Amino acid sequence: MKDHQNGSSLRFPLKPLAAAVAAPGLAIGLWLPAGAAAEEAVLEEVVVTSTKREASLQEIPLSISAVSGEKLQAAGIQDFEDVAASVPSLSFKSSGPGRTKLNIRGISSVTGVAPTVSYYIDEMPISTISSGSSTSFASTIVSPKMFDLDRVEILRGPQGTLFGSSSMGGTVRIITAQPNLDSAEGRVAAEFSSTAGGGMNYLLNGMGNMLLGENAALRVEASSSDRSGFVDRVFEGGSEEDVDAEETQLIRAALRYQLTDSTYIQPAVFHQTLSMDGKPNFDGPDRDDEQVRPFDAAEPFEDTFTLGSVTLGSDFETLSLGTMSLVANFSIIDRRFDNVEDMTDHVIFLQPIFGYDMPSAAALVDESVTLDDRTLEIRLSSQTDSDFQWLAGFYRKDAEVNADYRMDRGFEYVTANGLANTNDRSSYEETAFFGEGSLTFASDFTFTLGLRRLEYDFEQHKEDWGFAYAPIEGLSEAEANILDVSASDEELNYRATLAWQFSEMGQVYATASDATRPGGGNRSIPRSEDPGTGNAYACNNDLNALGISGNPTTYAGDVVDNLELGLKLQPTDSLRINTAVYRIDWKDIQQRVNTSGACGFNFTANVGGAVSTGFELEAVAAVTERLTLNAGVGYTDAEFTETVSTAGITEGDRLTDVPEMTASLSADWSMPLASGEVFVLGSINYVDETLEVPGSASSDVSGFDIDSGNAKPSYTIANLRIGYASFENWEASFFVDNLTDEVAIYSYNDAIVFNLPGFDRTARNRPRTMGLSAQYSF
Repeated sequence: MKDHQNGSSLRFPLKPLAAAVAAPGLAIGLWLPAGAAAEEAVLEEVVVTSTKREASLQEIPLSISAVSGEKLQAAGIQDFEDVAASVPSLSFKSSGPGRTKLNIRGISSVTGVAPTVSYYIDEMPISTISSGSSTSFASTIVSPKMFDLDRVEILRGPQGTLFGSSSMGGTVRIITAQPNLDSAEGRVAAEFSSTAGGGMNYLLNGMGNMLLGENAALRVEASSSDRSGFVDRVFEGGSEEDVDAEETQLIRAALRYQLTDSTYIQPAVFHQTLSMDGKPNFDGPDRDDEQVRPFDAAEPFEDTFTLGSVTLGSDFETLSLGTMSLVANFSIIDRRFDNVEDMTDHVIFLQPIFGYDMPSAAALVDESVTLDDRTLEIRLSSQTDSDFQWLAGFYRKDAEVNADYRMDRGFEYVTANGLANTNDRSSYEETAFFGEGSLTFASDFTFTLGLRRLEYDFEQHKEDWGFAYAPIEGLSEAEANILDVSASDEELNYRATLAWQFSEMGQVYATASDATRPGGGNRSIPRSEDPGTGNAYACNNDLNALGISGNPTTYAGDVVDNLELGLKLQPTDSLRINTAVYRIDWKDIQQRVNTSGACGFNFTANVGGAVSTGFELEAVAAVTERLTLNAGVGYTDAEFTETVSTAGITEGDRLTDVPEMTASLSADWSMPLASGEVFVLGSINYVDETLEVPGSASSDVSGFDIDSGNAKPSYTIANLRIGYASFENWEASFFVDNLTDEVAIYSYNDAIVFNLPGFDRTARNRPRTMGLSAQYSF
């Protein structure tokens, strides 16, 4: 029987529509005699490894949300975006599956070669460098299907000491289920559903844990899903339905071999392929789930990700330092994106300006990005009962990105050299030494100090050619503008925390910390003093007006300073409350600087600063032995503190993609029967409005050709799941995701190039989906 009463700091999205959705089941649970049931209700302890060692969630003086794999499985959660909607102070910008950018506590990434939130799968840092293009999919996260996981951890606030660069807003950790040396086990699961405005979906999952003698176990997981599209492509003479159909295949395997009682080695591999037939965007604001194109041209997208790793762990005893634990991990990432985008409408729009012939076939943009990343981390930590605990480690990353952006397929009527093409070769090296020590004194106080010394080197070689760099004939690839740039720096990050365990019920803590993100390079911008050179002349005038000579080739890293005060409280075995308030000062922000439409180029520069202040509160209560409630709320006020006219920023402007308020409420109710239990899971999640570009909801965004306005409206998503879990190890349920068929807008500009007047390339959430799921464990 599955335990649906297991509470944690984050409840899986259960959406009861404030008691109306699951009214019959919740009413029965609440009708029970409150006295005896409440005395029996107990919340289970939540164990996390956010400090690189196992500890109870309530013991760690950090703002952490954690959700167990069992809860993910029970709620039928497949993607990280479904988890993110329930986490206070976590938000995202998405252009579809595999194309999501995360931000925590208002530290949002608009541009740059690195994200602001680090992302881990087990011991492996998946966040790495990208091509630096603000619209490139290479800077987005890999989102593995949420099957056979141990838990998901979300650490809020800068995590620069233990998790390194690109942890300015926080860190997300996906912890997979590990090989089990004690017993063989397996599980199969299937799900069939239908999406409003789309078609049928299916999901098949399987897991097997096999014993290979007394000292080894192999755990293998496989998953295959096919989700129908819900956006139609309309063109002259016909239409193509559901072009954004999505297929995902995943296989993950880990072999654990116990060399001795205290030493193990574990090689693992994870491979996932995600492919789509077309773009998951529609032409807003007037067309409902339709994209109108001049020709019937497919826009496929494929993301292939392979992660290989070897982990060595050993506990050993020394005479002077007692028991210590050694963990060494080496990982290799190979990731490739292939993306096609139809920009014929852009070519038609520009035709009167440049005077080339009208297109007779589709003009397509091809984006191809490959990533090769190698990371080594070695750390040693104390494992004693002493008042002083310590950890020390070494980190090394070597990454290479090869990115090609080609606007030449179907552009023969413009020029034989294409419209604008880029070949980008970038490399990144980072070396770091880190450590952390915690001292408990006066029995109730603990002081923790963490330091990380890192240095990085970024190298970039870019070749740019085409019509945009020399109108009329266009630069050929052999004549390409060549740009070689480099950026390097050394950083010292810290975290200092003082915690007071004021009673067995809880603790308060105060933290000061910082974190950084590496710098990078821009593409070349054509410049000319000859008025006959078109956009090169316009770009020269624009850059002169900005006071820039030459090319803005590189930009430096940016940094955040964080002050935080938190409370962790568990007054009874059935109630847990965690809260924190914070202030983050963001300096030298990597921001996109736009030129005029006549130039058409943008670049990244370190301009301005911002402050993000807010709080988050999470509470979980075992109301009765049969009913558990979870609630969370986050408030973020993220504003620029300087006026930077070059970036279109005015003091007081809000940052992009940051909701002021997020809130969630979930409920888990069950009723035992003779041969199993009936359960009802429901949740409701609210996300406040966000902005597409910096400013305010009323900002004029006509210069960005965003017809829908600057504000992406607030939304409320409700989910419901009703099922039966048998004592015979099988479970079946009926579910409805997005119960009210709410439209949640994730982006108004899902395009490599730029929006055009008349419509926005708008990305949204999945419409209402209802279906059946079943699983069997053995």
